[in-house]
Amino acid sequence: MQGTGKAACRPDKISLINIYKYLRDATSTGLIYLKEITRVFNYVILILILLYLTVPASATAEISDFFSDFTSSDVTIISDEDFNGSVLFELYHTGSAVQSQKIPVRVKAGEPAYRVIIWQQRPGNDYYTAKASLYSNNQLLDTKTYPVSYGTVSLPGFHVIGFLPSNSGVKLLIRPFNPGVVDIKIELLDNNNAVYTKIERDVSLTTNTEKNFNWPFLLSSGKNYNVRAKIYTQRLYFEPLVNTYVSEFTATEDIEILHDDVQVDEFGASVTIMGNSQVPFDGYIVVNIKNRETDEMKTYRQQMDEILVSGKEDTSGVVWGDIAPGVYDVEILAVNHDNKTLDKYETVLRIPEIPVFQDSSPQVESPGFIIFLSVISLLLAARSRRGR
Repeated sequence: MQGTGKAACRPDKISLINIYKYLRDATSTGLIYLKEITRVFNYVILILILLYLTVPASATAEISDFFSDFTSSDVTIISDEDFNGSVLFELYHTGSAVQSQKIPVRVKAGEPAYRVIIWQQRPGNDYYTAKASLYSNNQLLDTKTYPVSYGTVSLPGFHVIGFLPSNSGVKLLIRPFNPGVVDIKIELLDNNNAVYTKIERDVSLTTNTEKNFNWPFLLSSGKNYNVRAKIYTQRLYFEPLVNTYVSEFTATEDIEILHDDVQVDEFGASVTIMGNSQVPFDGYIVVNIKNRETDEMKTYRQQMDEILVSGKEDTSGVVWGDIAPGVYDVEILAVNHDNKTLDKYETVLRIPEIPVFQDSSPQVESPGFIIFLSVISLLLAARSRRGR
């Protein structure tokens, strides 16, 4: 019996061949798909890189420090790039905002920006939550909160009995209830900016204590300034207890006529003026003399040689010239360029009759020279008294 051809081609061999072909075709197709996916993925990565390089990065700004009590609040903002935005200060009670203030803020790259606000309403509750929110084009970037307490919860161991800002500086009077140690931070505020800061550390409070801080720079005439005292009460096992106090003043020229250095006689007047303000005084001395019998009045005006600020003084003088004997009311005024009187001094002067002598000796000195020497002596006398 002759065998068939099917016996020569085994079924298991045919199956292996088919599987091999299938796997080969599938692998080839998968490689094609994989190459296509890889190519698309590379395109996507390239587009993202191009977008990253062409779109400018936004400034990274954040609130690095935040403090508040029921009187005022301050915030410090840092940024790795120049930043323009705003800060919203809010004071919450039981989840509801009872006060809010929004101020603009500009930050230079790498330089912290410090801003201060003063709460306008007095608190009526014991506990609050203060919140500071940093915005850029109405987009919220960062938020910080701070617990605020009022009343006996935050009372320090002292009482500020005097907080007196002026054109030359600020005086702080503290009365302690119990002995303690505090740090005192004084801030001169122009709007929401601290234009001057002075810190005195480890101040011992055992008796009534007075602290004086002087402004080291010139002030702008007519500008309103706020002064803030931030007092840190040191505690052994806890963070310092912080309380703030705020007062305000308007910067003006302020000078004083030194009464002990005023000299008036029949030849003229010598006047010494001292500056009491960091607003410069570049004004005049005006002297009015009025004869009590005839009501005749004469006025003399003299520009001060020096421009006066706090603690600086200058002496100026005027010469009557030809003035009749009699009793005169003398009014000495210190006036500025707006003709506003800043200080005044009044006195009375008697000019006696000059007796007439028959003298045949030759005239050596003229009357004008004698008057000149008298005025010089007045000025030298005034300066010598100040040097005592």
